[in-house]
Amino acid sequence: MENKKIQVHKFLSEVFGRETTTFDLLAIIFSSVSFALLTLFFKWNADITIIKKIILTILTLDIGGGVVANFTTGTNNYYAESLRKRYLFVLFHLLQPSILIWIFPSELIAILGVSLFTLTSSIIVLNIKKQYNQRIVAITLLLLSLILSTLLPYTDPLTQIIMHFFSLKLILAFSVNWFSNDNSK
Repeated sequence: MENKKIQVHKFLSEVFGRETTTFDLLAIIFSSVSFALLTLFFKWNADITIIKKIILTILTLDIGGGVVANFTTGTNNYYAESLRKRYLFVLFHLLQPSILIWIFPSELIAILGVSLFTLTSSIIVLNIKKQYNQRIVAITLLLLSLILSTLLPYTDPLTQIIMHFFSLKLILAFSVNWFSNDNSK
């Protein structure tokens, strides 16, 4: 597949960066739609309101696509321009767990536990200067997040998967500057 560059409209630059490739865009869309379809499959007949199902589907579109988007050159380079933008992105993600708690109030403890760990881990990784160290610390913290997640009292497997993807999206995919010129260890 040709890796044709696509200029991104300013409105979407926080998702895809200033430019992306056809390959990256297709991968983001595929992961986003796949996760949303999985959510619909599991929650189509669930005992939650239609508005909660719609919002949950939109949330999983964002998280599923965000995992891949945050690993791409376009998104990485857009946020690498400013540490302030990176902090705001992490802080904005207080909203997603809040929405999940509203949809699944019985999952409060598990969602809060993983969310607080994830957001704190993201900030720790953002503050590490060396790219190599960022990667090692990020994967270590991600693994600890997954371990923590197995110890928390989830009653809904989909919520646990969402929180795993949330941690992957923020700790490893977003907080590491994957394409910096820092080759030092």
